Amino acid sequence: MRMLFLLLLVSSLFGQIAQAAISEGEYTELIALFQKHYPDIQIQGSWDNDTVNAQAMRFDDSKLIVIYGGLARERTTTLDSFTLVVCHEVGHHLGDKPYFPSMAGVPWASGEGAADYYSIQSCFNKLAPAVGEQAVTLPAVYENDLRQICSGQSNTAICRRSLIAGLIIAKLQWQVLPNESNEPSLQRKDDSIVKSTLLDYGSPQCRLDTFIASATSTSRPRCWSP
Repeated sequence: MRMLFLLLLVSSLFGQIAQAAISEGEYTELIALFQKHYPDIQIQGSWDNDTVNAQAMRFDDSKLIVIYGGLARERTTTLDSFTLVVCHEVGHHLGDKPYFPSMAGVPWASGEGAADYYSIQSCFNKLAPAVGEQAVTLPAVYENDLRQICSGQSNTAICRRSLIAGLIIAKLQWQVLPNESNEPSLQRKDDSIVKSTLLDYGSPQCRLDTFIASATSTSRPRCWSP
């Protein structure tokens, strides 16, 4: 997840969770949880590495995800946002087309949008019941938006958690280059329509739209998938 190399301060909206981070024990437990659910992928931690990132890699037929300790120590990280980041990396291995071109062999890494689309409906929803929930109190307008978006889902609590995590991630991406796009919001969408499928990230709003589509099992947003 290359965006995470450039994390800046989280917006004041998430001030109540800005100092969350996760402990080494929680980090280790989450890695073990992912390894249990995805035994065909080697989930490797590197707690002493301060890089704020997680990466999906492949060596021949071996699938690998490396999760650096800096991601856990980043002050905006919550248990759910950490889980969603790693689910995104799982999506690079197990998600659908489009795939990044491969320098050698058959392409294997799902594009960024495809990995985001995989992340909630095929991963986060499965792992969330085993992940400790952190209490998050949001302004009423956000709670109303989340309630409306998640109203038709079988588990509205997990839908809410996944979208709060997705909103945090999208806002962090936006804060890297805030002058290049509008702040992502649950109340609008990226109305752009691409002519060809994007492999890299779309706008922060497009990412949030993709998380919403994944959580609600609706079509891929046209801001990255025509």
